Amino acid sequence: MKVLIAILTLLTFSMSGTYVQAKENRKQPPPATAATERQLWQSKGYGHILEIEGQSVKVYSYTKDSLVPFGKGNIENNGDIYINEIYDNTKSLEQSNTPRFPMGRFVNGSLTDGLGYVQHLKRIDNLPKVKYNGFSNDPVQNFEVFWQSFEENFSFFPLVKVNWKEVYKEYRPKVGADTSEKELEDILTQMFQKLNDGHSVIFGKKGMIFSKTKVEREEFFEANSKSMQRNVEDGYMKGAVKSKLDGRIVYGQTKSGGAYIKLIGFDESDPQKIDQALAEMVQDLANCRNFMIDMRFNEGGEDFFGLKIAGLFAEKRKLAYAKQVRTGGYEQFSKPTQVYIEPGAKQFSADNIVVLTSPLTVSAGETGTMALKALDKVTVIGEKTCGYFSDMLLRLLPNKQLFSLSNERYTSPDCTNYEQRGLPPDEKIMIKQADIDAGKDPVMNRALELLKKKP
Repeated sequence: MKVLIAILTLLTFSMSGTYVQAKENRKQPPPATAATERQLWQSKGYGHILEIEGQSVKVYSYTKDSLVPFGKGNIENNGDIYINEIYDNTKSLEQSNTPRFPMGRFVNGSLTDGLGYVQHLKRIDNLPKVKYNGFSNDPVQNFEVFWQSFEENFSFFPLVKVNWKEVYKEYRPKVGADTSEKELEDILTQMFQKLNDGHSVIFGKKGMIFSKTKVEREEFFEANSKSMQRNVEDGYMKGAVKSKLDGRIVYGQTKSGGAYIKLIGFDESDPQKIDQALAEMVQDLANCRNFMIDMRFNEGGEDFFGLKIAGLFAEKRKLAYAKQVRTGGYEQFSKPTQVYIEPGAKQFSADNIVVLTSPLTVSAGETGTMALKALDKVTVIGEKTCGYFSDMLLRLLPNKQLFSLSNERYTSPDCTNYEQRGLPPDEKIMIKQADIDAGKDPVMNRALELLKKKP
């Protein structure tokens, strides 16, 4: 999974997408935050505080017991907040070639992201007085902040059936003043791997440490993804394929004359680039009426990218899914925000649409699939998706250790939560090693059969 790529290209404090101005917010006046007055804003859920003074922005990670400086950036006159520096010790920003990352548009206590989803913040007079304040290498302090961050924000304790308080009792005695940095990282790893959560990650100095253990079919698709993609292009396509957005979008016509669109990833945050690429694809495939959308190798990125794909086929505004954030106890969440597919400025005229999925369909690839599944004329085939829906909430420990966790809940239009379970296809079709070795693809074959049906 392209977790690091997603973080470096889509960085907010919850990985929900960069700001694309929502229709309902276009006429809002510039916020009253570009003044010299120092303002403090505390989020509802998400566990961060913004300190705004003039055009300078500081961000803090907080729990009821801790306050840790997270990073700094600036706010522009229209309210767009950009983060220029994170205080982590992994040098993740230096490894990217992007000078700043959009957090969203801030207007009078509301922070709006690329979906039009709003985080709500309240004005506070002072930074909270807490037990653990600022940076520290103290092992006990870092353990406490890590545990408390999950205790206050992780969305799925009832789902994963892990008693986090018992985890505390088990591991807290193992940490003392003389615990080494490596020992502490090992302890934290053992704790959060009990959650088996796809978007919980520790960004260590030697690489990323994942909470989730890969299942057999994930490993199968990872090992065979290049061969499978090559088999599709060699055996099913009529002529050469075209590529857009550095290979994120690959498309062409099948030998039967239908359209094949492969979406490798949604990790592009520039909406103008996406719109241009999609417009060119619509023009190139204008004569096609049957569409195959291959999401089997889509490892995530921007949720709004997936909505734009669905918008190519939407005849009217349609509910894609709902999203909410944990705001209190384990079962306390904000009121669900409904996220809609809007018909695109450029569109296909489609009779039939078949979407292909696999255990490598991850994160924004899954929300994109959920959006497509909500449309008429769509059939989803293949295998269930991976089950990473929540955005990644980035946090910083006092020792500047960067980590993430899942703090949101996405539900389908029928109010089903597929976190950890994965989104099931309408028709399950397995591909085997013998198929791949023989240059065959039974999922593609079935898709072609379905596309022959009259609308």
